[in-house]
Amino acid sequence: MPLKTQFQIVESPTKITEPITKFGGQPVWISQPSWPLCPETSEKMLFMAQISLNPELFPNNNGTMVYIFFCDECESLYREAMATVIQTSDRVYKNGASYTEFVSEATSPAIYELDEDCQAVYKEYKVALETIEDEELISIEERYKINSWDDRTGFQFSKPQLAGNKIGGQPLCLYFLKDPDENFNSEEWLLLLQLAPIQGYWDNGQPNFYPFHMYLSDTGILTVFISSDYKQTRCYIQEP
Repeated sequence: MPLKTQFQIVESPTKITEPITKFGGQPVWISQPSWPLCPETSEKMLFMAQISLNPELFPNNNGTMVYIFFCDECESLYREAMATVIQTSDRVYKNGASYTEFVSEATSPAIYELDEDCQAVYKEYKVALETIEDEELISIEERYKINSWDDRTGFQFSKPQLAGNKIGGQPLCLYFLKDPDENFNSEEWLLLLQLAPIQGYWDNGQPNFYPFHMYLSDTGILTVFISSDYKQTRCYIQEP
């Protein structure tokens, strides 16, 4: 059975300076800093999160940390506007579009919330992890059954046990794919991060599954995969 950990994103009252899973603030690098530049503007991307790989979910990862970034200037986020840096204490792997450049800088802009005047308020978030649990193995045919979206009620998932914010487990998919990408159904690729609602979508004008400002379009769900050798990532923005 696949293992997963679901989580909530909670504002941290203090600065986080340990190499643990978190959102926002500044990266806690465990090796040489490497910050990606937005392909459209050549400005530094926003730091979104760092994920400390739990060896129960990701065996033999050698203390790997994954740092996730995205371009803030996009009208709607897309795959090439994201990048990741994978680090161990002695290795660094950079992942982005073929034309994404990286600079050796340790700090820069990070995610923020918008106040009532649409001004950026920078915040840092800890991750409230639930207990690691088994996720019932679901066949590829069942996983890709059509899910529904309604302007009034938001998402209603055919397999709600696959939904929600989680690390590990099986990826949620919003539509039926006759030939799904290998990342969604391969032992060579592991689900690293999923940002998705349990159901619905909006809560007082804000997505109900993350608090910070990010252009995922009205119905987008973010999915990040990592290769089983912990050297590559692939990011997806899914829309129904």
